[in-house]
Order: sequence, then structure tokens, then C-alpha cells
Amino acid sequence: LGPRRGSATEPFHKGRCFVESSASSMSFVSLSLFLSLSSMVLDRALAGARQDLRPCIASVDCSSEWSDEVAYLQSHIQLRSKSSSFAELVDACQLGEVPLASARCQVARLQASRPMAWIHVPKSGTTLGNALLHLPGMCPLLPPGFVLDASRHGACVVGGQIDQSCPGSFSSGGRYNFGDHSGLGGIYKSSVEGHGVVMLRQPEQRIISGYFYDQHDWPKEHFHRPAKDLLEYAQVCSGCAVKILTRKAIDGDLSTGYTVCGNPPPATTVEVTLAKQRLRSGFVFVGITDEWDLSICLLHAIFGGSCLATDFEVVRLGSNRSENLYDTSELMGYKDLADGALFEEASAVFSENLQRYNVSYESCKSCFQQASSFK
Repeated sequence: LGPRRGSATEPFHKGRCFVESSASSMSFVSLSLFLSLSSMVLDRALAGARQDLRPCIASVDCSSEWSDEVAYLQSHIQLRSKSSSFAELVDACQLGEVPLASARCQVARLQASRPMAWIHVPKSGTTLGNALLHLPGMCPLLPPGFVLDASRHGACVVGGQIDQSCPGSFSSGGRYNFGDHSGLGGIYKSSVEGHGVVMLRQPEQRIISGYFYDQHDWPKEHFHRPAKDLLEYAQVCSGCAVKILTRKAIDGDLSTGYTVCGNPPPATTVEVTLAKQRLRSGFVFVGITDEWDLSICLLHAIFGGSCLATDFEVVRLGSNRSENLYDTSELMGYKDLADGALFEEASAVFSENLQRYNVSYESCKSCFQQASSFK
């Protein structure tokens, strides 16, 4: 970025590039905040799009005497204020009128998806939260080096902090907070459709992982005891992803005696169909935990940003500390048919997007190398 113009006694807003639109004006305090945070807001991944986004948002022209940083920041503010423009550009990218992999398209897709709704299915990758938090400009107020971890900075523990540090970037309306496991039944249309982001896991693997993670979501308040064994746990907690995508429940509200995943009635075929429809039409990113590396590479191919080591580090492991596949024979043949159908749909969407964005292990080498350099 070009050298800053002005000083503590000569603020950036002085002169003809003071940001003002016909609809509203930005106060000096607000503009100063944007300028002071610009180095954090403007990610290196957006640099390629800078020349395409140069117009000043003031009604008069911003001449070249003003720094690149100010001009680009102003154009960034303009684009963020016009979601319809982002949607139009996304459409142009999908139609091939603008190169799909260009920085312009990445910027448009990211901004059109805000506020993102991270749908966190239990035991399906808390690490995704780290990748989302560090997408370009999403969390300008997070402390440097901040990462979600299994202790101080769990996804649910820092929910309030995320809302404050990532203004306008993530939706938590109708939910307990960022990264929780709430159901979408009451908020899909208002907060999730067109903004959903999710990572899904092979159902039986997810169930066994949840069982070993202190019987995650087992409705103890309902049964007044822990699950007798893995099979009973599986029978009650199956269909978890389908339930999250279709049922109403706020994670953390145990007045009913269970979370949405521990809601005892099994997922129905109607719910499975609805969940599949929502997954395909309402989510801007669908990843697969069994293909974690490719999923993260795909995320960056869609939205831009640097591949970081924290995108690939496991935040939580079950009590048996296994990073390998579980032996599903312990389920004695039990299959989670509801989540199995949804996972099949998710895998199809994932494969389609790998082809659409030309993502493969070969094409992702630079991403993986980049992440290694940040360790």
C-alpha cells in the first residue's frame, strides 16, 4: 500500500476525498476508524483486484495525489454498501463474463455472503471457524494471532467476542452465538439462506466421535442417565445434521431437556428432503471433513485469502485421541440413514464445486505450501 498522507494534526478526511454519499454521510470518527483498521481489513488476497476497484466513493473525483490506501479503502467501503452490486458481479462470474477464479470474483462472493452463517454440526470440524475468521477483512478487530482452540477460545466461548471483532461478518441471530449447534428451523430464511457455510462428516464417524467426546448431545436431562452404550447413543443422536438444518432449537437452551441433535424423535424423510434442498440452494460453501485439505483449498478458491496453518490444525479430538477413521463395526451394523442421505448430497455438491473452481491436490500445492510457511 502507498504511503499514508497527512498526520495526527492533519486527518485524512481533510479535503475533497471526504467520504460522503447522497444517501448518507460518514462521520469523521467512523472514517478514522476505517482508516486506522485498513491494514487489517485489506487482505493481501484482494491486492489483485485493486485496480478494478479504484473509483472513489465520493461524488467528486479522487485524484492521484491521494494515496492508494485511501482510494482503495473508499472503493472497498462503496462495494460493501451495495450488496446488489456484489450479487450482480457474482452472477457475471458464474456466467463466465468475469473469470471465476479472479480476485474480483472472490471479493464479490465473499462480500455477497456476508453476514456468513457458520452451521457447526457437532464433531465436524471446529477448525473451520479459524479459516472463516481469517478470510479477508472479516474480523478486523480480532487480536493478532487469535485462533479458536479447545480451551480458552472455544467456538461457543468466544461467541460474543466474535460479534464485536467481526462486525457485520457473521450472523448469530436466533442462535446462542457464533459456532454453536443451534437448529435452523426458525431462522433459515432470515439468516442462513444464501449465507450458509458448513462442513459435514461421514455420519457413522461423526456419531462415534461424539460418543467418545463425553457423549456429546446425549439428552441427559431427558433420560436422566448417560447412554448405556454406543448403539443406544447412535440411535438417539443420529440424523444430527438433518435436525440442525430443519428443526427449531437454540443451542444452550436446555429447557426442553435436549439440544437439537439430541432431540429424541428420529429425523423424518420430509426433513431429509428439506435438508438436502437447503444444503444445495442456501449454502455458499459445503466442505467434507474426510477431504479437509481440499475443502480448505476450495474455501480459499471461492473467497480468496491466504492459506494458514491454523486452517488445517485439529482444534478438538475425542477422548481416545484418534485422528484415524473409527471402526464402525462397533455400531453392530447400525446406519444413520438420514444423515447418510444428506452426506451423499453434500459429497455431490462438494465434487461439483471442485470441478467448478478447478480445485485438486495438484492445483492446491501452493495453498498447502503457503500454510506450511506460516507454521
